[in-house]
Amino acid sequence: MNYEPGAQPPSPNYDYAAPAQPLAPQKHSGLGITSFVMSIIALLGYFMAFFLIIAAIGQAVQNPSYIEEALMDDPAAILGILAMFGAAIINLIALILGIIGLVIKNRKKIFAIIGTILSSLSVVLIIFLYIIGTLQQL
Repeated sequence: MNYEPGAQPPSPNYDYAAPAQPLAPQKHSGLGITSFVMSIIALLGYFMAFFLIIAAIGQAVQNPSYIEEALMDDPAAILGILAMFGAAIINLIALILGIIGLVIKNRKKIFAIIGTILSSLSVVLIIFLYIIGTLQQL
């Protein structure tokens, strides 16, 4: 073997590993982005549902006994109630996807955090409104 003068021969314990390369930037979590977008869509669905229901019972403010009848017969109220249920389902799916997005390794988690926070706040708010509505029935 020819070695350059002054160079040491390779030792038998020489590490032939490749030199360390810089880490590639992490990608955003796809589930986190989906959770964020779905939680925004659910919030818009809640607002649309509230406006539809308020528009349906807005005419019955003078006659409180008409409110229950307006909620059962008015197409806007029925559409508002269905929009509320649809937004709640989308919101629960967004919450589940956000939690899964938080658990995935080697991904940026900012969208998963925001989506989880938005959807969990919406779930808590809807449960709170349901409890208030139930207590007023008593």
